[in-house]
Amino acid sequence: MPILQVVGYQNSGKTTVMNRLVRTAAENGLKAGTIKHHGHGGVPDYTNTAKDSSRHFQAGAAISTVEGSGAIVIESVSGLTDLENLLTFYRTLPLHVILVEGYKREPFSKIVVIRNEEELALLDQCLNIKAVISAVQIDRPDLTVFEYQDVTSYTDWFGNWLKEAGSHV
Repeated sequence: MPILQVVGYQNSGKTTVMNRLVRTAAENGLKAGTIKHHGHGGVPDYTNTAKDSSRHFQAGAAISTVEGSGAIVIESVSGLTDLENLLTFYRTLPLHVILVEGYKREPFSKIVVIRNEEELALLDQCLNIKAVISAVQIDRPDLTVFEYQDVTSYTDWFGNWLKEAGSHV
């Protein structure tokens, strides 16, 4: 199953790009699973603590899952899982592609999102860059670069990437 990461600095537009890629997959009849790295430090904020699953978690469960009509929400303690464990779980599901937001240092195929010139250093820090979506001019013939506003071009590229990656579009 193909895995594509969308990486960039905070507020670079990663989530917007992820949502557009998920929509593209869905419009092509494909099921995409997503994983988002909470890279801001600390445990993500779970605001609805009145739900039973959150109460289980707060009571000391290492992992808590709630299921309803086939949908699930999972919470776990810090350190129980990492990206590789999540990918192992996702690979058991009937998905066509896994989209990962963040985890810059992981080795999977990547789209790098650049919002300003200060972020260009990321292009030399990441491995396996397949495309760059940028709000600034980039003169790098070794990279496939799309303008941030040119959504059609990079979503078309993504569709082709899915075909090449073998997700049976």
